[in-house]
This record gives sequence, structure tokens and C-alpha cells, in this order.
Amino acid sequence: MEGEQVVRTEPCRSCGETKGIKISNVDYWDLKHTAIAKCITCGTAQLDPMLSEHETAKGCLAYYIEESLRSSVDEQKKNALRNFRRGVHFAYSIRKMKRNPIEILELGPGSGYFLQGIQFVFPQVKITVLDVNREVLDFNSAQHGYATIQATPEHTLDELKNRFDLIIARDIIEHVTDIGSVIKNVYAWLKPGGLFHFITPNGHEDAWRFYIRYKAKKETSELLINHVNYFDGNGLAEHLFREKFTEVDYYTYKLKTAFRGRGRKMKTKLMAPVSQKRNADFYITKKIGEVREIQLNKQDILNKWYLKPGRQNAARFICWYKHAEWIKVDPRINVGHEIYGVFEKK
Repeated sequence: MEGEQVVRTEPCRSCGETKGIKISNVDYWDLKHTAIAKCITCGTAQLDPMLSEHETAKGCLAYYIEESLRSSVDEQKKNALRNFRRGVHFAYSIRKMKRNPIEILELGPGSGYFLQGIQFVFPQVKITVLDVNREVLDFNSAQHGYATIQATPEHTLDELKNRFDLIIARDIIEHVTDIGSVIKNVYAWLKPGGLFHFITPNGHEDAWRFYIRYKAKKETSELLINHVNYFDGNGLAEHLFREKFTEVDYYTYKLKTAFRGRGRKMKTKLMAPVSQKRNADFYITKKIGEVREIQLNKQDILNKWYLKPGRQNAARFICWYKHAEWIKVDPRINVGHEIYGVFEKK
């Protein structure tokens, strides 16, 4: 991505660089007008200036409500089952490494069903979830009985030091306002030998839609979901290495987006929506009650023949068949939709 070199309003929160390439202007709901700047050193693109904690919390809640109302109950149930199966598949992958986690923390747990899949394989595991939104935490507590922490991952929580065997951040590190602090915290909260598992969008493709609207039309894009980091595959790995993590598994998958032109073609249909400055307070004050009326029946969601007692081998095969990635590429070439990582604290 080419663009005007600028002096950033704030240094890169991955490497501290003060210069960047301006990619786009964006409006985060009606809460903030900002820009996306790509670091000239590590390649990470971030909002500049970054969202405040208050703006993040408010926008996250508005998006949670908007997305919940946009998705039918049937689709939410299907997504919950998919996440459960993904959790089962991931759990068997770490069991194959001879790992037997006792305590797990997930940052931004969503519906919590990925963790349920892990617990299907490791029944005795103790689970804690951390999220900034009380609505998400209350759902996870009521639906699954998880321990909860209301905070952002940037917060230093000394009581969590050296506590967890596994920390999960699936589709969350692109949302955090200070990725440097988050990675330091994850390292501190893991036990020696503990694993950090994440998935996050390939930043080059994720930022492309904003870039081409700005490049072609100089228009401000709409940003509803708070993707505030757009990771370069090499820069993200190097950041983890600087914090003394070692690589266990690291790849990019889902290549359909690349075949459709994301990250390389200047097509109008690939552009981000133009800014409407949608009102976050409207969802928070007027629509929250509709979300609270949505009920997910856990027994109904997991009422599948292969999840019955004594059918672990069938469950393992089906979850592998449905969710194993057949084509994997090196994230450092910045092709593909999602980056998958498992890194170890030494």
C-alpha cells in the first residue's frame, strides 16, 4: 500500500516508530474521526490517533448489539456449534503436543462455545473469561459458569501472573488499543511453558477496503467493528519474539479473499462503506433490551449424535473434517484472510 508519509500523532504501539504511511480516514461510529497509518518499520497499521478506552467500550457494546440483532437466532446457534467444534479440534491439536491445560483464560470470549469445545476434551479445566463488556461476561457466566473479569487486556492485573497454562485471543488482538501492553500481559499471565493461541485478520487484506476508498475517492470510510490494528505477518511474529515467545504454529488460511482481489485489486465492490457516522447511543439505549431477550439453549445447540457420551472418536473426526485447514501459507507473505498462531512462553 502506497501513500503519503506522515509523522504519526502517536507512536506505533508495536515498535514505537513515529513515522507512517497514511492509508485512510475513518469514522468510528459517531464517536471518533481518525486515520489509519501503516508503520514504516514493523508494517503494522493502526488507528492514529487511537481510540480511548471509553470510546472502545462504547463502540464495542454498540457493535455487539448491532451484530446480535442482525444475525438470526438460528445463525447464532449455528455459529455457537461451529465454535464448539473448532474448540474440540484445537484441544486435540494441543493434546497431540502432550499438553494438558489446567487453567485457561480467554480474552474476548464471545459466546464462549470455543471454550466449551476445549472443555469437552479436557473436562477438568478451569476457565476464566475477560471482556470489557458486562453483557458478554454475564452471558458466559449464565450459559457456561465461567469465572469472569471485567477489564481490557491492556490492564495490568498482578493477581493473574504465572497463573494460566493457555491464554486464547481469537479475533481480539486486532481490537486492542495497545498491542504492546497486551502481549506483555499475556506473557506475564502465562506459566512458563504456557501457550498463547490467537487468530487475527491478515492486516494487509483487512485494511485494503479502507485503503482503496481513500486512494480512489479520498472519502472517509465507516468503521463499526473496532479493528484498530492491521497486522503485518512478519511484524507480528517479530513482536512476539521480542517478548521472548517462541513459535509453535503460525500460518495464514482462507485464501478465497485473495482470489477475489482483496489486497491487490482496486475494485469498487471491495471498498469499505462510506462513513454514515452511525449513532452508537441509539443501539445502547434503544436496542439493548432486544438483545437481552435472545435466548440460546445450550442443550439444543449441542444435541448432536457425535457429541453423545462415548463417541469422542467420532467427535474428533468430524471436528477435524469440518475445521482442519487444508491449505496453509506463511503469514509473512501477507496473503489470506486469517492469521493463526500458537506461541509458547519459555
